[in-house]
Amino acid sequence: MKKKVRKRKVNRLKLIIFIIPILIVIIIFMQATKVKKIDKCIVIDAGHGGVEEPGCIFNSIYERDICLAISKKLQTKLEKEYKKVIMTRESDINVYLSERCRIANKEKADIFVSIHQNALDNDNITSGIETWYNPEKDTESKILAQTIQENIIKTTNANNLGIKDSKKLIVIRDTKMPSCLVETGFLSSDLERSNLINSSYQDKIVEGIYNGIKEYFENEDNKK
Repeated sequence: MKKKVRKRKVNRLKLIIFIIPILIVIIIFMQATKVKKIDKCIVIDAGHGGVEEPGCIFNSIYERDICLAISKKLQTKLEKEYKKVIMTRESDINVYLSERCRIANKEKADIFVSIHQNALDNDNITSGIETWYNPEKDTESKILAQTIQENIIKTTNANNLGIKDSKKLIVIRDTKMPSCLVETGFLSSDLERSNLINSSYQDKIVEGIYNGIKEYFENEDNKK
C-alpha cells in the first residue's frame, strides 16, 4: 500500500511539473495578445437631460433620451479602444452647462464631443446632420468637427448640412480642448425622427462619430 501511495504522489508531481510551464506559456501569450488601449481621454456630452432640460419634443419623442442613447452606444464603442472615456451624464438627469465644461477641463480631456438633435417649428421636412465648432478657440476644433461630419455622413447617408461655427454655444466655448457639437438630425422631420429612434440607425451615427474621432487622432499623431 505504501508503494502505491508513493507512486501516486510521484505521478501527481510529474503532472504538476508538466502543467506549470504550459500555464506560464498561456499567461505570457494572453498578455502579449492583450489589446493595448490608446492613451487618450475623450469626454462625451449627452445633451440636455432631466425634467428641467428635455430639449426639443416631437410626438412624445424627447431629445434628451435620443442624446443619451447615442452617447451610451458611443461610450461603449470608444471604451474598447481608448483608455479613458467620460460621460457628462449617464442617466436622465440635468447637468448644468458649466458643469459639463468643468468635467472636461478637470480631466484635461483630449477632445470633447457633444451630442444633440435639431428641430424647426412648422417644418416636418427639413432634415440633415451638422456639426458646430467655436471659431475663436482653436483651429483643431474645426478639424475635429469637419472630420466627424464627413464620417457621419458616410455611415448614415443623411443630408450633409456641413460644419457651422458659433461663438455662443457654451460647451464648445468654455471647454479648453478641441470641441464640437453634433446635431445628429431633426426631430421635427417625420422621416428623420423615425430614424433617430431606430437602434440600427443610431448605430450608424455612432459608427460615423467613432470613425471621425479615430481619424482625427491618427491625423494628429502623424503631425508629431
